[in-house]
Amino acid sequence: MKSWIGLCWAFLFSLQANAAESLVLPIESGEEVAVNIYPPTFSDSEKPLLIWFTEGYAHRKTFKEQLTRFNDVGYEIWQVDLLESYFLERTPVNIRGLSGAGVAAVLVYANQTDRPFVVISSGRMNLAMFRGVRLWQLEHQPDRGIGKLQQVLSFFPNIYDVAKKAGDTPELFPIVSASSLPITIIQPTEGAFKWKLAETITALEKHHSQVALVAVANARDWYFVKNDGTELERKAANDIADLLAIWLKAGKVSEDRVFVPVEKLASKQATVRAKGLVEVRARPSLDFALKDINGKAVQFKDKQGKVILLNFWASWCGPCVKEIPSMNRLAQSFSEDKFEIVSLNFRETPQTIKDFMQQVQVDFPVLMDLDGKVSDAYQIFAFPSSFLLDAKGNIRYSVNTAIEWDEAEVKAVIEALIED
Repeated sequence: MKSWIGLCWAFLFSLQANAAESLVLPIESGEEVAVNIYPPTFSDSEKPLLIWFTEGYAHRKTFKEQLTRFNDVGYEIWQVDLLESYFLERTPVNIRGLSGAGVAAVLVYANQTDRPFVVISSGRMNLAMFRGVRLWQLEHQPDRGIGKLQQVLSFFPNIYDVAKKAGDTPELFPIVSASSLPITIIQPTEGAFKWKLAETITALEKHHSQVALVAVANARDWYFVKNDGTELERKAANDIADLLAIWLKAGKVSEDRVFVPVEKLASKQATVRAKGLVEVRARPSLDFALKDINGKAVQFKDKQGKVILLNFWASWCGPCVKEIPSMNRLAQSFSEDKFEIVSLNFRETPQTIKDFMQQVQVDFPVLMDLDGKVSDAYQIFAFPSSFLLDAKGNIRYSVNTAIEWDEAEVKAVIEALIED
């Protein structure tokens, strides 16, 4: 064991909110990791310690309620927000860039308590979790590679590098296939990365991770902290604490199972998205047939002959909603026979979008990608994502973020495509 861990120290102090105390653990970089401790309402020696690496939602009322449900059925929870501990801006690039050293420090400390424990993470924070578990395994050699770690619970893992521009195929970070751990993936059936599960599981099993899968029906990513979740999502969120024992039993590791991660890991820096309109090598767009919110069938190839803005969005996506007014204004700037906006809604119901359009003015047609297959075919992994197509149906520009569509530079590009 490295000497620095022998110097591990902790400050205990009273906190407001629900946490009774906090640990502060040092790491080799000189930074510190704060661990907020939420004790169980009653002690249950059969329950493992839960270590939850959160991603910016720890202060939400919905998450506090989640913690209370766990505490009330006998679980102690250690909650860790690495970006908050490091005083880092909460950006996707910063989350993807976390080394895992903070995770490893917490696991070392937890393993020394000689209590069974479970690690929980969600979304992008799963990358830091994977890296931290591997560091702990390689540097501290816990028994069988996992020590007192019973299981890793990974909620809707977002473990792909971001596409530099819309339509690029994202790649799994190398840490995924280099990992060797017992993991249960909690995947909402309406989640953004549902279609990538097979690739994710194959990568995890490359070095003998033990992978179990739990499907959460009729739920979206972040369902357990949503303020505006559906009735089914709220029920699924309320059931997590009671279902955890079943999930852990399903993913139980045999006593003779040993986990050995890869020692040499290929380095990869998190990609920074290209901003604004990005010109791409011209390529044909993909045809599809979808229905609009009123059930009218639309064949995309029939739109050829005019410049098209093909936009992928969802009503729960704040940036998507923010750019709609500028898209409305853009549509009014060109004649309908020269330019058209075609928007695809990602996996929401027609009634949801009809209700949304009672609150937000949308002046262009909305097609319903109910199963997400068209979005998947276009390699859409972030919302909003958009493409500008020329009159021949070729993709000429891409955008993988929200922009002001009626700015002069954008209009100039569209005018050039019309005249092309």
